[in-house]
Amino acid sequence: MLDPNELESRLPVGRMGVEVHLHATIGSTNDRAAELAREGAPEGALVLADEQTAGRGRLGRKWRMPRGSGIAMSLIMRPSQMERSALGAIGLVGALATIDALEGLKLEPRLKWPNDVLLGGKKVAGVLAEASWTGSTLDYVVLGIGVNVRPVPLGGGAALDYASTSVEDSVGETVDRGSLVFSIVAGVDDWYQRLEAGEAHPAWEERLAFKSEWVSISNEEREITGRPIGLTPSGGLRIETADGEKLTLEAGSFQLRPINTDPTQPN
Repeated sequence: MLDPNELESRLPVGRMGVEVHLHATIGSTNDRAAELAREGAPEGALVLADEQTAGRGRLGRKWRMPRGSGIAMSLIMRPSQMERSALGAIGLVGALATIDALEGLKLEPRLKWPNDVLLGGKKVAGVLAEASWTGSTLDYVVLGIGVNVRPVPLGGGAALDYASTSVEDSVGETVDRGSLVFSIVAGVDDWYQRLEAGEAHPAWEERLAFKSEWVSISNEEREITGRPIGLTPSGGLRIETADGEKLTLEAGSFQLRPINTDPTQPN
């Protein structure tokens, strides 16, 4: 199990990890963090679990994490001001923090818009930012991050939308989860500050997977074929369609998948 003494000796980092709530087993770290936020927990409070039985990803997908197999963590964030459309930017803070931590292991992760981290083209981590509002006033944001560390199926065997891998599969040796947690928390603090200073956007675009490659982007209403050309400061995806039209898509319910054919060429 994650060592609470080790974690508390290395935290907080800036505003993150000011409190540590470590659970052997939990339903959802995001749900617990939301409860703590409603009870007045400070910005930077961290919820961790060694096993997660009822976690979730985007679009209602289930995210189970078997005991000791990965990282399930959530941080409470209380931005002073944020538009509803900017929630995607908070998610990208979590993704970049995870990417930085994996780069520290000499890996080459990439950001699969809107909230997944890939290693070798396979999903190794997912991020879910959930906000609570009172009218137009933001109460808090819970930033959930799940990382598949040990070589078990991502999500603990739940139905997935993308091929998965693990950190240890890529590194080829045992990875200390506590050190990885610390690196991610430190990264969240760093990128949160950069986001507030307007300095995060170039790094998002630099790490964007499938840039200039053909992808399919879809939700329940439509499917678009195009090539990612960048990201907006609020975390939206800028694409150029096969017809040459340039669009901006907000994270919402869209899913992105690479395709192997060039739609501009005849069959």
